[in-house]
Amino acid sequence: MAMLQQSPSAHGINLPLNNLVEVTTNNSSNPTTVNEGAPSATNFTSSSSEDDGLISSSPTTSISSAGDAPLASTKEKIQSTSTSNLLPLIADNFIGSITDERLSEQSNLLVNDFNESLSKNSKITMLSNYNISPSGNEHGQFLVIDLGGSTLRIAVIKIDEASENDKFSSDRSSRIHILQEESWIIDNNFKIIDYNFFKFIGSKISEIISKSDFNEKETINTGISWSFPLETTNYNNGKIVHVSKGYTISDEIYDKDLKTILETTLLKEFNLSIDIKAILNDSLAVYAAGSFLDKNMKLALVLGTGTNLCCSLNANRDLIHHQKLLPDCEKILFNVELSLFGQAFIKQFTNKYDSKIDSRFNQVIDLHFKTFMTDDPITNTILQPLELTTSGRYLPELTRLVLVDLINRGDIFNNLSSKDLNSIMTKPYDGVQGKLICAVDETNDYQEIKSLLEEYYGWDEDLIQVSDILTLKRVIELILIRGAFIVSISIVAIIKLLQQHNNDEYSSKVINIGYVGSVMKHFHNYRNLIKTFVNENKDIKQLGGVKVDFKLVEHSSIIGPAIGAAYYS
Repeated sequence: MAMLQQSPSAHGINLPLNNLVEVTTNNSSNPTTVNEGAPSATNFTSSSSEDDGLISSSPTTSISSAGDAPLASTKEKIQSTSTSNLLPLIADNFIGSITDERLSEQSNLLVNDFNESLSKNSKITMLSNYNISPSGNEHGQFLVIDLGGSTLRIAVIKIDEASENDKFSSDRSSRIHILQEESWIIDNNFKIIDYNFFKFIGSKISEIISKSDFNEKETINTGISWSFPLETTNYNNGKIVHVSKGYTISDEIYDKDLKTILETTLLKEFNLSIDIKAILNDSLAVYAAGSFLDKNMKLALVLGTGTNLCCSLNANRDLIHHQKLLPDCEKILFNVELSLFGQAFIKQFTNKYDSKIDSRFNQVIDLHFKTFMTDDPITNTILQPLELTTSGRYLPELTRLVLVDLINRGDIFNNLSSKDLNSIMTKPYDGVQGKLICAVDETNDYQEIKSLLEEYYGWDEDLIQVSDILTLKRVIELILIRGAFIVSISIVAIIKLLQQHNNDEYSSKVINIGYVGSVMKHFHNYRNLIKTFVNENKDIKQLGGVKVDFKLVEHSSIIGPAIGAAYYS
């Protein structure tokens, strides 16, 4: 098989922070110090930059001093072999501003935003929830209801009692058993949350219970994973006032308590008595499951179609608005709603491709509102800076938008017809698939990539050139490097927040982050890049040898609610 020649890169996960070489620009015979991996805009005149509409990270180019050098994080073999004239400028706009110094600066700005949300009582971020800190003694059998964006899942989970040996183990996964699990796709035409919707859920619960060893005459302890924000009134109560992902709320359900509605519906329609012990959203479910399975787990990260974080903070009245504090709670579990943060990095790291996804990314215009405090008062819509630059819905679309420019310039896929390229050129969010960019990024096998392109687009492999593959891989890599860097900013910032609020000393020398989501699970290079950016950051190194690692928390949306229900039983 033909293999792409591999070279040192960010994907090698050994990132030197100041690996510099000398190159000569077109405008001067004097050598200028730039980063070995990150291409500069020096091959382009100012008029070229204006014609392409790309926004440079500085008034001229992204060339930095040695003290502020971009991270050596690209594949110079791929870069030098590609025949694209536009690609170096695109590279500069995606990764030219990436430095460890900026990671620290941006994480400090993000900590400030976290604290402002906490202290000024943002209604859309840093949403407080009753804490779940499993001791390891949780056990029992539980019904779990998981309502996602397009799927209803119902399961029966059994948690074994802890044995004497379990008390000395940090891994409790062997105690979790999924006895039953079934799921149903929710059609878009059925995404109206009304009484009939809860009757539908009740009918599926009745089916599951009839096949289980639950005693139908006894009250069944239940946990819920609910994919939409609730106005939490207790650890097992919350008002239904917000939905997304194509759902709407009927007037008969709006502002009603989820626990009351579901318990009443089950009893009235199916003569079943359930007791909802805990209601969690997706990030809280990851946290609950992860912190039970691994006592070193400090954070929960969701990074798939969207992105979010969850953390536990001390209930400090001097730092947190009184309306975010919960009665009789020493610690509070915060649903960060991470996607809404990141406003500070817009001018530093975004470009015209981001503006095509959301025009408010236009770097010339200062935002007229704080994304993490309120929705846009002009459009009544939210802006999600972090999600739009890092998550599985937008990484493929960014790739497609860059490819459209390269195709129009004749820098890629020149042997293919307009009919062949129609999907990429004309189908936003469908023209390039996440699975494709993941597969292309994860392999250096030339023939495998040709086969992938034939599979996805029906192209004749003989029409795909080596330069096409090199350019495609480079585009994907640039977008993933920037995305990983922005996720890293978030993780470093949240660790700093834990220090400020919890005085964490990290005696274990490891900060495990539980994660779920297709991007974190399948994009191995992306995940490893995030870990390297974080662990190589100077602020993290100052914690005294602490290292961040990631652990997949499989089935968290059903295990987490079971742990929550056990914790509060």
